[in-house]
Amino acid sequence: MFFFGKKKDEDPAYNEKAKYKVLGTGCAKCTKLYNNLTQLKNEGVIEGEITKISDVAVIAKYGILTTPALVVDEKVIFSGESPDKSRLKEKLL
Repeated sequence: MFFFGKKKDEDPAYNEKAKYKVLGTGCAKCTKLYNNLTQLKNEGVIEGEITKISDVAVIAKYGILTTPALVVDEKVIFSGESPDKSRLKEKLL
């Protein structure tokens, strides 16, 4: 979920944890994106379920042409890049 400057505890619309999907076929960039996202979760920066999706048919349903891609609550956030942790954190909070 995106809170645009609000902490999730302060947002009355916050009622469940986000669902993060890393879409990719297993390349180094896909693994890096998954690892960065997992590190942010372990650090307590984000909460929610992180899933890897490598099925090309599922990836295509999101309209993704280049991987890796990050989908949060069914919205595509990144495609074709693997941002570092600081940029990922900036985009997700």
